[in-house]
Amino acid sequence: MTHKLIQKHFLHGTQELELRDDLIKVRINSFLKGKKELDIDLAILNPEPVISKTQLHFHSRVKCGPLISLYLNKPNREEFNAFVEAVKAKAKSEYDAFAGLKK
Repeated sequence: MTHKLIQKHFLHGTQELELRDDLIKVRINSFLKGKKELDIDLAILNPEPVISKTQLHFHSRVKCGPLISLYLNKPNREEFNAFVEAVKAKAKSEYDAFAGLKK
């Protein structure tokens, strides 16, 4: 099952996040920085996000700093919370499978 979240920001453009089997596909279309596409492996994503002012960040288990930054409650609270919960559950599941912790 894939979950999709599209966030629009009047200054930073649009970011589209798609949760797939074992990764998150991120497409960013910024007015100033152009287009960028990233694939982020869920096994390296820390499932506990950090809130900083107007954004929620998912950090890496391997490197410091956020891998994914989401604008809080965009496009709406329900879609945002559903996507974040799905990412948290999938990131934990993928890491457990990678580390051999899955039963």
